[in-house]
Amino acid sequence: MTDKTETSTPPQLVIFDCDGVLVDSEPMTSRAMQRVLAHCGLQLGLDEVQGRFHGISNGQIHDTVLAHWGVRLPDDVVSLFEEAERVAAEDGLPAIPGVADAVRAVAASGTAICVGSNGSPDAIAQRLRLTGLYHWFEGRMFSAAMVARGKPHPDVFLHAAETMGFAPPECMVIEDSDAGVQAALAAGMRVLAYEASPASDVADARGVVRFTDMALLPALLGIDGMGQAQ
Repeated sequence: MTDKTETSTPPQLVIFDCDGVLVDSEPMTSRAMQRVLAHCGLQLGLDEVQGRFHGISNGQIHDTVLAHWGVRLPDDVVSLFEEAERVAAEDGLPAIPGVADAVRAVAASGTAICVGSNGSPDAIAQRLRLTGLYHWFEGRMFSAAMVARGKPHPDVFLHAAETMGFAPPECMVIEDSDAGVQAALAAGMRVLAYEASPASDVADARGVVRFTDMALLPALLGIDGMGQAQ
């Protein structure tokens, strides 16, 4: 399902978010975060964890928890989160259904691709290796750890575009969170919102193209299933 059939002008660079767009890690990361927060004395339901922390970086969790619950987390909580996520991922991590074929078609068209994620460089690499997607993005993985601010700020997307040699209007971002959509729009880039479930937190007011099936992505980018520009 999609709001529109395709974008008007094919992009020169497609920037993929990692978690929830390339890899189906959101349930895993939410459960890992829930366990670590409970260890730190903050008992939250899984739905609340998913709703409050979806799309933000681990580095932003300190401020979010303090602002909403008045709890000061230990200084090493980011390391605790990352280790819990790393261990959970090793137990099994699937790719988003249909994303391998979509990425293959985009790459075959000659369109440049990269990753722009709030995750740490190690986490991005691990998740792409586990899901068999790493070879598409080797050397082109950009993390919020490389810039001053994570999403919803535009820094990671602007850094990715500059490094890859493209201007923001030439870029299309594939995102699944409202924070990521905000970051892409703030960067002056177009964005497609992948909504894997009705629980998507992308605000209706964002005015972005939404889709629910990764098989539709090449057509949305103006590329056919064989990787040819339409």
